[in-house]
Order: sequence, then C-alpha cells, then structure tokens
Amino acid sequence: MNFALLGDAPEVLPLICAIGATTQHQVTACFDADDLADRCPPAMQSVSIEAIRSDPGIEAVIVASDRTETLADALMLAEAGKSLLVLPLYGQDLGVIYEMSLVKADAPITLFPIWPLREHPLVVQLRQMLDEGELGAVQYLELNRVLVPDGDAAQPQLLTKRQIDGAFLVDVDLLRDLGGDYSNVTTLQTGREEGLSSLTTTLACDQAPQATWTVKAGSQGSWQLTVAGMRSTAVLSGDPSVSSLTLEAEGPDFEFPRQTVAEDWGPAVLASFLAAHERSDDSQPQWDDIQRGMELLQATDRSLRRKRTIELYFEAHSERSNFKTQMTAIGCCLIMFTLLGVVLVLVGGQAGLAPRIMAVLRIAVFAPLGIFLLLQFLLVLTKPAAKQRRAT
Repeated sequence: MNFALLGDAPEVLPLICAIGATTQHQVTACFDADDLADRCPPAMQSVSIEAIRSDPGIEAVIVASDRTETLADALMLAEAGKSLLVLPLYGQDLGVIYEMSLVKADAPITLFPIWPLREHPLVVQLRQMLDEGELGAVQYLELNRVLVPDGDAAQPQLLTKRQIDGAFLVDVDLLRDLGGDYSNVTTLQTGREEGLSSLTTTLACDQAPQATWTVKAGSQGSWQLTVAGMRSTAVLSGDPSVSSLTLEAEGPDFEFPRQTVAEDWGPAVLASFLAAHERSDDSQPQWDDIQRGMELLQATDRSLRRKRTIELYFEAHSERSNFKTQMTAIGCCLIMFTLLGVVLVLVGGQAGLAPRIMAVLRIAVFAPLGIFLLLQFLLVLTKPAAKQRRAT
C-alpha cells in the first residue's frame, strides 16, 4: 500500500519509519511536511495536494498537523476516496473531524485515529487484566503528569493551557479505553490561563469508575497511571513520548512482577490500521474515539469558564431558559382561559344578564391577559442595553 503524508508533526515519525521498513508498503508523497523532509525515507517526494488527490496509487494519507487548512485538505482527500490515519493534536478543528465521519458514511474508506499508547504491550497487558477481572472491581483511575514548562507562559516556571491541553488529549483516550466512555467533566486550575501551576480534571459517568487526571509544573517530567481495584492496584509509569513504560501490580490476592518495556509503537499502529482497513478487526480504535477525546477536551474549558461540572450531550436549562419556558406556559393558559371566557360572555349576553354583571365578566375575562401582555412589554423596556450587559 502506498501512503502520503500531510503535515510535519514529529510525533508521527515512528509510523513513517515502520512503513519504510516494510517491503509491501511505502510513503511515496508528502505535502506541507518540510520540517520532516530530512528525516523521512528518500522515496518520499514533496508534491501538491492535487497530485495526491489524483494519484490512484495512493490509498491512505497520514495526517499529522493541527492547521485548519491541512485538515481541510485531508477532508478533500477523504471525499476523493483516500483512507486517513489522523494523529490527534491539540488545535485540530472538531468540526472537520465530524465532517470526516460523514464522508465515511458515504464512501468505502477507513478513518483511523493514531493512539500510540493503546498499542504499547504493557497497556495491552493492563487492559487484559481489567477484562479478566484480575484486579477485581475497579474503584478509580488516577493519572498524574509532571510537565516541564516550555517558557511560553507569562512566568517561565508555569505551564500554558495549550501545553496542558496537548497532554490531556494524549492521556484521555487511555483513560477512556481502560475506564469507560466518560460524560461528566469537572476541571479545577491553580493560576490563570496565561500561566498555570496545576490543573485537575475529574471524569465520571454511571457505567465506569471515576478517573482523575492531574498535571503540574516541575523541573523534571513524569507520568504515572494508577488503577485501583478491589483485589489489587496496578501502576503504569514511565515516559509515553518514547514508549518506555513500567507496569507493576500488587495486592493480597494478586501480584504482577514488575516489567519495563521500551518498544517502538510504529509497527503496532501500522498493523492495527491494516487490520481495520481490511475490516478484519473491529476492536481497533474507532473514529468515535478521536471525537470523544476532543469533546472531553472542550468540556474542560467549559467547566473552567462556568465553574461547574459539565455533562456532555446534556445541558441543564439556565434560569433564563426556565423563566422563558414558564412564561410561555402561563401565556398559553391565559389564551385558553380568555377563549373560554369569551364564550361565557357571549352566553351571558344572550341570557340577558344585568349590565353590571356583564361588565364584571368582561373584566374577569380580559384583565388577566391584558396584565400579562403589559408585563411582557415592560420587561422589554427595562432590559439593559447590550453594552451595559457586557459591562456588568
């Protein structure tokens, strides 16, 4: 199979090298990948996006960029019948990701998210422990990261929100894979968006154990996942960026000897994509996984902004929405009451009731509706101007 490369994110290099190491597959073309040109196989040529689209020999495209223009080009290639391997990166447009799934519904292509952590042997081992119940019922998952500030924050010793979000997008898929499809997001931060010393996100749902993701600034980076079960607690630690992890589990009823594995993830991801492309393995990462990861990432921003728990796929009505709903219901009831009252007034007039009684009936029928409409009119008059609302 011939591949093309879109973008120049260095994280995708292990996959490029894995493809180049095979005799059946190769990366023959690239676009917008100038920073990786010197580190990729010599057979890869820089061409135009139109050349990739029109080349029938290129079956799949590796997307390694967060630029909106590059994602738009990838969407065009998907519409042309090219399968996509997308490296999830902070800054990618979720709307384009949704559009790609719509293209997949109409075209026989494969959309494959690249999640290197899923393919690590020790992650596979840990997933097997959970599936077989060797740790017992899982109580909670806790993933702690220490990041070295990149210097872009207002204060060099603090982290930027962009740096934190990039790490969260990498880790949240692992938490979903081992824990469940989380829908409730609560995020707390220490500091401001220009410079953060720590951030904690709690993920929850009815069908999965609670998961907590914590990141803080430090002079040396670290990564540790704790999965606490009723029988045993498993700890996975190391450096995911170089695929070097250590797994150990210890408890009164179960013990897993400490193991450290440093393995290139490129061949495993390539094998997973080929299996998914041949429709022979439905257990591989699905396109929904990248969508859910990005939705959770966006929910952390909403949680910080609103200072409350965000429930995906359901938003409680605001007080203003509740008020408008109640007033609409009251107005409908008054209209029905007025119509019935008009009928009573007409019947009373035909029955020859005294003028005083008829006057009382007319007031009782039309006064409530008149007062309600007057209140609605006064509400509009007393509504503050847009500039004043923004100022308050």
